[in-house]
Amino acid sequence: MITIMIVITAIGVVSFAGINKRSRDSRRISDLKKVSIALEIYRQENGYYPALVDSLVGDYMDAKPTDPKSGFVYDFTSGIGPSYSYSLYAHVEDVGSTTASSYGSTNCGTGVCNYMTVNP
Repeated sequence: MITIMIVITAIGVVSFAGINKRSRDSRRISDLKKVSIALEIYRQENGYYPALVDSLVGDYMDAKPTDPKSGFVYDFTSGIGPSYSYSLYAHVEDVGSTTASSYGSTNCGTGVCNYMTVNP
């Protein structure tokens, strides 16, 4: 009886950990989508993308999104000066649930950036 309870508890803990990873990954992807939408609005009004995501805060976003897990950050790259393209990066934990690959040239904190979205 105790063995069965231990096995069930172990399965529950593993399942819960996986659900937490997928939840954080969903938030990461949603955060990048929000930044992408703000960037597109900025481009519609100005004709180009900003050099820094920070310049979107206030007029286009309430606040700059932060990664839900300590130690990880989002990364943004744009051309120098008026830019006509951008890339947004994040580190997803549940690699099997996304089409992730390594984008090691970007900085996502303690993890390698393995999720990227670019302007359409």
